[in-house]
Amino acid sequence: MAKNIVVRWDGEESAFPFTKVERDKLYGSKERVIVDEQGRTCSSAWLTADGSALVLGGGTAHVNVDDAWTAYEQDERRAVDLEGRALEPQPSTLGVAQDLVEASVDRLLDCTTSVVYQLETDAISASLLAALSAGKIFEAPFLYRDGLSPDSVFLVKNDEGVFALVGRATGFDFVRRDALPEPETAEREDELDADLDFSMM
Repeated sequence: MAKNIVVRWDGEESAFPFTKVERDKLYGSKERVIVDEQGRTCSSAWLTADGSALVLGGGTAHVNVDDAWTAYEQDERRAVDLEGRALEPQPSTLGVAQDLVEASVDRLLDCTTSVVYQLETDAISASLLAALSAGKIFEAPFLYRDGLSPDSVFLVKNDEGVFALVGRATGFDFVRRDALPEPETAEREDELDADLDFSMM
C-alpha cells in the first residue's frame, strides 16, 4: 500500500494520499515513431567510441564508466562529501510526519519544481486548511525514496484543491534588468570613449 505525505502543523498531523499531476493526463500526448523502409519500428542504439560495438537501449543503464573507460558495478559506487567522507543515505519521508514551516513566494520561485502532486484532503487538519485557504505556503523536507539529499515540498492551495510542489533551490541569484555596472567598469568605459577620435574614420 502506498504511503502518504504526512506533515505536522500547529501541533496537528495531516496525512495526504497523493496523485502525480502529469502533462499527458492533462493534455494528452503524441509519440513520434521512426520506421525503416519496410515500415518496421526502429530502436535507438549507441555506438562505442572505437566504433567496434553497437549497444542497444538499456545496455548501459547499470554500467558506470570513468574517464579512462573503466567499468564499475553499481554497488561499488560511493557518495562522498567535498572532504571525501562517505555520505549515509537518508530514509524516505513518506509516512513520517514532517514539520512544516511557512515559506514565502520568493522561496518557492527560487526552487526548480520537478514534480507536482494533487493531494486528497480528507485527513487535513482544520488549522492547516485554514492557513492554506488564506494563501499561505508551507515547506517541509521530502524524499520519495531513500536518498542522499532531500528536496523541498511546498504545500499550496487554489480553487482546484491542495497541491504539493517538489523542488530544489536553484542556487543562484537572478540578474536584474536595471542592474548598473560597477563604478570601476563605468570609469574604464569613459576613459576608452575619450580615446576615440571619430575624425580618424
